Amino acid sequence: MAKEFDVIVIGGGHAGAEAAWAASRMGAQTLMITLDPSKIGAMSCNPAIGGLAKGQMVREIDALGGLMGLATDATGIQFRMLNRSKGPAVWGPRAQCDKHRYAAEVQRLLSTCSNLRILRGEVAEIETAPSVDGGAWVESTAADTPRSAVSGVLLVDGTRLRCRAVVVTTGTFLRALMHTGETRTEGGRVGEAAAKGLSDCLRRLGLQLGRLKTGTPPRLHRDSIDFSRFETQPGDDPPTPFSFLNEYATGLEGPAATFCDRASFSHSSAAVWRPPLPQLICWLGRTNPQVHEIIRANLHRAPMYSGQITSTGPRYCPSIEDKVVRFADKPAHQVFLEPEGLDVPEIYVNGVSTSLPADVQEQLIRLIPGLENARILRYGYAVEYDMVWPTQIRPTLQTKQVQGLFLAGQINGTSGYEEAAGQGLVAGINATLYAAHGPKDPAEFVLGRDQAYIGVLIDDLVTKPPTEPYRMFTSRAEHRLHLRSDNADQRLTPLGRRLGLVDASRWQAFESRQGSIDSAIRWLKSVRVEGMGAYDWLRREGNDWQALLQRALTAGLSPPALSPQTARLVEIIVRYDAYIRRQNEQIERFARLENKLIPPGLDYSAVIGLRNEARQKLATFTPRSLGQALRISGITPADVTLISIHLARRSSASGMGGRD
Repeated sequence: MAKEFDVIVIGGGHAGAEAAWAASRMGAQTLMITLDPSKIGAMSCNPAIGGLAKGQMVREIDALGGLMGLATDATGIQFRMLNRSKGPAVWGPRAQCDKHRYAAEVQRLLSTCSNLRILRGEVAEIETAPSVDGGAWVESTAADTPRSAVSGVLLVDGTRLRCRAVVVTTGTFLRALMHTGETRTEGGRVGEAAAKGLSDCLRRLGLQLGRLKTGTPPRLHRDSIDFSRFETQPGDDPPTPFSFLNEYATGLEGPAATFCDRASFSHSSAAVWRPPLPQLICWLGRTNPQVHEIIRANLHRAPMYSGQITSTGPRYCPSIEDKVVRFADKPAHQVFLEPEGLDVPEIYVNGVSTSLPADVQEQLIRLIPGLENARILRYGYAVEYDMVWPTQIRPTLQTKQVQGLFLAGQINGTSGYEEAAGQGLVAGINATLYAAHGPKDPAEFVLGRDQAYIGVLIDDLVTKPPTEPYRMFTSRAEHRLHLRSDNADQRLTPLGRRLGLVDASRWQAFESRQGSIDSAIRWLKSVRVEGMGAYDWLRREGNDWQALLQRALTAGLSPPALSPQTARLVEIIVRYDAYIRRQNEQIERFARLENKLIPPGLDYSAVIGLRNEARQKLATFTPRSLGQALRISGITPADVTLISIHLARRSSASGMGGRD
């Protein structure tokens, strides 16, 4: 194997897979180093992808040319669109996957990357050399001043590998410790070792580390459950795919006459995407006061309450112990039974994440109606792990202290496969750009809050460092009407094409559908139906595309034929036109501040009139732009105005040949 690469990715989870995929497809010679290549793409917790806001991120990953949507569509065993009772801005696609097939599909997709090599091993050291910028940075004391640059990695077996950029995606494995009651075991996942040496290496590089906690519920044997005591939850029929490639493939665009007649127009002739695997149902049940009493009686044996765990867990995916304590007045909490695959007996008990001792887990599970005879195949546990405070990374996910070092996933304080994958894709893209261009002529890929949920996620991390594992919600996005799951390709596929992640066939399919949308909008604005413009008719509550076409055909008009997916998009565009235009105006106002970049290494002590608190926070967070500065807690519009005036004076002095 070669000993020199453009990009080395450490870790093979969801962040690592996307980072390696992106770097390789963009042409970088890429190496993934992982403790166990057979675990690449493993679903450590619930084998589900998507959900509210998370589903939007997966669609964005796919629109940019990532792999998570493709792997999900190939291995999903139940697809559901959540929040359908509300507007399309908050619809969230979700899929339950076959956990073994999902990991196998991720590994298969990575095997198609000609520039990617995968190595079993453990990194002991990330090696560096003096900063590429040299003496120009020596005099600066700013937090965003790099002191060194990545030169390679050293493995625990002594192997030394050279590279220009490193992406660290270690998930929950950094000095990981698992807890089940009083029992503690080293490891980031059941049966897998922790990564011990890398934490000390990151500290030596100048990074400040923290400690977080997450958890997982017990798994039950399918045959030991009385499912008749639970409410069934079937998937959608027909389902909505995650990958736009599958959506494009089912579309039948063109003249309506090709598949309908004037007497009876319907979409029945249009192809509908069908998942390749059989579809299963899930089940809904509830805990009860007896379950809660058992938990309360044993809180002293729960690691989070005994003092055995001192790190912070996720507020929005709490353990059953947390729920019983925090919501003491609730007589019941929901329990979802979700299959982990087609050929395995494991049932995931969603809603009962716990680190209570095994004997207590046995008692509380069997008090849930329908689980009286349940057999636990794996006990729930909590895992503590090291992370890096994300105030130390840029919006590109490159560390401020070390050039060419990128961090993605749970190491940055997030939770969830989707958040990790989104970061992995961005880190892989930027690591490749860095390796190709170097720091002196940087080419950066940064998504704005108005462009993607991924942009919201990363901006939140670098301006509002999490005190607990970060989870994405639609409420975090101020432009969520614009950031819908259905239009992620319109927002991001042109960017993916420019980066080289979107291939010719996907681009052609995207342009074809976009052409159909544009053509449909033009047609709507050019014809009248029932005495009014077709565009205005479609905007009315209760009207839809199919009803409009029936009237148009009856009137002797020749409407364009659209696939159901494209017709739905046209309906949304028309119905929300006024709201979207209003939000676009807001985005343009924000863009003025976002486009005013703050030079790296800016000396905030030289900004006249700036408060000491503002100086300290700005020096710590080192915002990329005035807009990002304004989003830092404690920074006021007055502070940003002073910075803007200072930058204008600098620019004026520079133009006159003066010095700052």
